[in-house]
Amino acid sequence: AEDDQFFEHNGIRVLSFARAFFQLLQSGEIVSGGGTITMQVVRSYLLSRDQKILRKIKEIYLAFELESMASKEEIFSLYLNTIFLGNRAYGVEAAADKYFSKSIEELSLAESALIASTAQLPSRINPIRSPERSTVRRNWILGRMYKLGYIGKAQYLLAIDEPILIARSDSLFDLDGRYIAELVRQEVISRYGLSAYTEGLSVFTTIQSPLQRAAIQSVQKNLFDYDKRHGWRKPINYSAQLDPQVFNQLARGNLNILQQEYSELDALGMKQSLISIFREIFSQSTNLDSHLKAIVIDIKPERVVYLGDDFSLQTLIWSDNYQWARRRITINSFGPKPQNFYDILKIGDLIYLQDSVSGKTLDQLPEAEVAFVASNPSTGAILSYQGGFNFSKSNFDRVRQSFPQAGSSFKPFIYSAAMANGYKASDIINDAPIIFEDQNLESAWRPENYTGKFYGPIRLREALVQSVNIVSIKLLRELGINKAHTFLESFGFPKSRLAPDLSLALGSSSFSPAEMIRAYNFLANSGEGQNLYFIEKIIDKDNNIIFQHPHAQPELDDTKSLDGFPWFTEELIEEIQPFDLLPKLNKKNTSIDSKIAFITKDILREAIQRGSNGRKTKVLNRSDIAGKTGTTNDAISTWFSGFHRDLSATVWVGTDDFSSLGDNEFGSSIALPIWVDFMKVGLKELPQDPWRTPPGLSYIKVNKETGRQAEQLDQNSYFELLQQDPN
Repeated sequence: AEDDQFFEHNGIRVLSFARAFFQLLQSGEIVSGGGTITMQVVRSYLLSRDQKILRKIKEIYLAFELESMASKEEIFSLYLNTIFLGNRAYGVEAAADKYFSKSIEELSLAESALIASTAQLPSRINPIRSPERSTVRRNWILGRMYKLGYIGKAQYLLAIDEPILIARSDSLFDLDGRYIAELVRQEVISRYGLSAYTEGLSVFTTIQSPLQRAAIQSVQKNLFDYDKRHGWRKPINYSAQLDPQVFNQLARGNLNILQQEYSELDALGMKQSLISIFREIFSQSTNLDSHLKAIVIDIKPERVVYLGDDFSLQTLIWSDNYQWARRRITINSFGPKPQNFYDILKIGDLIYLQDSVSGKTLDQLPEAEVAFVASNPSTGAILSYQGGFNFSKSNFDRVRQSFPQAGSSFKPFIYSAAMANGYKASDIINDAPIIFEDQNLESAWRPENYTGKFYGPIRLREALVQSVNIVSIKLLRELGINKAHTFLESFGFPKSRLAPDLSLALGSSSFSPAEMIRAYNFLANSGEGQNLYFIEKIIDKDNNIIFQHPHAQPELDDTKSLDGFPWFTEELIEEIQPFDLLPKLNKKNTSIDSKIAFITKDILREAIQRGSNGRKTKVLNRSDIAGKTGTTNDAISTWFSGFHRDLSATVWVGTDDFSSLGDNEFGSSIALPIWVDFMKVGLKELPQDPWRTPPGLSYIKVNKETGRQAEQLDQNSYFELLQQDPN
């Protein structure tokens, strides 16, 4: 399929190369062909993939050199171990496991040819994405083998009649961990080089399957709920790509038409069947394990006939439940409620359908994006990780690569800084209109609270619970920007991204969700910070441990092996650092005062027990959790970070184009419900944690109006956590 003269030539095919080189001289770039297996191996291991003359000359020279140094069998082995064969399978052994759950020794002739069929266009033509086209390509390869005398006629006829039976596909995986899997792949290759693909490594991550599954389910459920609050968008329509007779025949139940050839040619110049065209349409859209993709075939007011991506014809019945699908005009304005399917769908529309108690129900793919990360605060181990709504929709990793404004979710760290510098949770601060003249701001600044009202004199505890803006700003002004920066760096926040003005108090600085969860872990872990990590250990093909995280370092004694990595020295392997999600915390300052952490945590416990937050978290029935919402201006970003002693999670919901999520959307309405649904699973195995007050703190009775210690019989008082006088 790739190079039928491989065992005869000396590294290049002269005629094919001459044609390609002539095209190269004419255009300055390689237009076609000329690449033998030897040249592909050289390109894969030693060269870049640019299409310029100098690279081609190097490729030819190195191909000759490789042919003189290695046997054909050795070169072919290198090729088979590195070639990309679709669906993240690099090498034939990985492809055999991916597509058939077999080793290469167990493959039939037809299965081997099917794997070979993916080599030309692995991302587009592979058994999972396009089985029909893969079958055509497989049969062509078998025909070539028969023509060249590698197999007999009986073998050929038997192989082309063998059906394709895929053992599994991405949509059938029990656990979707593609964001963390891609991160692991990048980091392992960065550390060990491309040769890691061929070393048979097994990587054990810190991800816990039940928590990962809970994260994905809570993210998808709540983003679909959010999306329904903001109306129906026009679906992608494919009617222009198909003859109207196709829809007419399918509407009559004629599924046989799917096997007929269609006039359109594919990338290999082969005529396609209609089923291949529909597969191509479905493959271009986002896959969701929880939803069926379908094309609308026929519409009546009360019913829709659709062709599912399982190629069955089914009917969807109208329900008043679809009245949410008002036509979206803007994120905040909608058309009238739909009365039937004519108001929302057209023939050729691509739709998403979810199973429900009453059957299939209509959905649409949310536009909003999400980042979700959970960890163990005491170790820093990442327990679940979702870098977006869906990896096939967007593989951009928002947990560590996006830096939205933190909003009010940043305020606990401002309050911690104030309390570390003399403020008490009982101190009274006046929440009143004020104008700030800040030399770092372009004009006078008149901040307001998001409610539009002012509370007057208010205790510091209550101000954080209510997320009062003016108090946060006053605390920062009294503390000073430089002193605040120094303290905030203790939480791992990079100084370069800390705002240099008073807007810092309102969360104007931008941080990744990974940075936010690491900072909240300080509060959950009694003031002690931990670096976040995601790989526990790596073992080679001989079951030798070549990497183990320091938390389990004793297991590494006498088990290190360099056999699989001869370019490593003993000294180098000793210096291997953990696979950290973020740059390491400053060794000189990886903790804050445990008393300050405990007071802040206690205030955040109250913050999620009261008001709308309390109504949402009540279902958890826990008194040992704490957290804080965050919402930026115009609801461009919404946050919730919360924690138990042994489990923390940060949620961000927003859009990649920084557009508003809509009026009346807040961290409490979008991000918090995701956290709550996740914690329903995460807290099941964690016992109630009776918080232990650290030494140096006491509950002292204080007057609500003055914030000072109250008399014994004072009726207008409450008990507050205060630091004991060391004297």
